[in-house]
Amino acid sequence: MKSLLSIIILFLYSVHRTESVSFLRRHNIHIYSEVPRDIVPLLVHCHSGDDDFGNHTLHPGQSFSWSFKSNFFSRTLYSCRFWWGPRQSGFDVFYAKWKTTHNTYNYVVKGDGFYVNFDGDDHDSNLMLVNSWQ
Repeated sequence: MKSLLSIIILFLYSVHRTESVSFLRRHNIHIYSEVPRDIVPLLVHCHSGDDDFGNHTLHPGQSFSWSFKSNFFSRTLYSCRFWWGPRQSGFDVFYAKWKTTHNTYNYVVKGDGFYVNFDGDDHDSNLMLVNSWQ
């Protein structure tokens, strides 16, 4: 019994110390609108199997954010759909089964596509193109 307790304590300690365990970390998703000002605002709809954030209208310079912890079984999936005038697109913005997960996801929506970085303090630098308008 004493060895079982020791194993459980050791396991809990190692899980606590492991940054790669997604369900223990808080994840932050930010959607920033940087579409040109001379066209209609951006419409965003994000959801998971458990949460539906409804429609959000974002004018240039505005953002929409949420935070969460993924579930124990690494099944957490958030997707967003975007509309901007006649253009539209949709993609997964977080999936706990991705090879690497981050604490912060900054998605920047521009006239030519969708960019992401993982910097908790700066959403404008080191952007990588992740999706295009359809």
